[in-house]
Amino acid sequence: MKASAAQTLAAAAATLLLFYPVLQIILLSVNKLPYFRLGGDFVPTLESFQWVLQQSEFWRGLANSLVVSLSTVAMVIALALPGAYAFSRYRFRGRDPLLSFYVVFTQMAGGLGIAGLIALFAIVSALGLRNNLLALAAIYAAGAVPYHTWLLKTYIDTIPRSAEEAALIDGAGVGTLLARVVLPLMAPALAVSAILSFIGAWGELILANLFLSGENRTLILWIYSLMSNVYSVQWNRFAAAALLYAVPPVALYVVLQRFIKRGLAFVY
Repeated sequence: MKASAAQTLAAAAATLLLFYPVLQIILLSVNKLPYFRLGGDFVPTLESFQWVLQQSEFWRGLANSLVVSLSTVAMVIALALPGAYAFSRYRFRGRDPLLSFYVVFTQMAGGLGIAGLIALFAIVSALGLRNNLLALAAIYAAGAVPYHTWLLKTYIDTIPRSAEEAALIDGAGVGTLLARVVLPLMAPALAVSAILSFIGAWGELILANLFLSGENRTLILWIYSLMSNVYSVQWNRFAAAALLYAVPPVALYVVLQRFIKRGLAFVY
């Protein structure tokens, strides 16, 4: 079914409307002046990017963000995959109610808001884990594991058991079965889990601001600090930092896009 000219124009207009804020950020980042207005002065330059890349806080924040985000991905996959496989392949008493409770309870806990933050802050402080990057990654992973367990379990349900049964007949153990049979078949779902958990940890601000300080601050906290005085913000530098901040998630998507497209087609 071919789209009419009106539908094509409407789609193009909607795309331009959605892209307009991004275009504003791009234009602002390459403007010599610390502001940008349509019809106003515009002096193109890359000085804002040079300034950002010369800041040691930028590189330190980038490294911290990568540590937190990649650790979150590793924890989510390591914890969610075995659980998903068990829920999909093994029959045990209370399996379905347990899986439903597993997901619903975490969503209810996430809705506790300030009360949940206070309790979490008290627990982390009592354990002496404040300002610890791996502890923050564990908190992110704990919130993400239930959803990704459900996501991976749903995908495993579609994998034919015949391939696993053939491997078991050949004498493969559970570890070999997962590594050589299940994991290759699950590449699309694992790619979706990886990108979603990475973005979730990469873009989180509230918990990072609550638990991290000093040299352990993530990149988003450094960018946020550029707005400490809203009346004197160098918006061109802020825009340049924001664009550079978006590079790692985009790069990860490009690397995994072959798998992500197949995984998203299944999930949604």
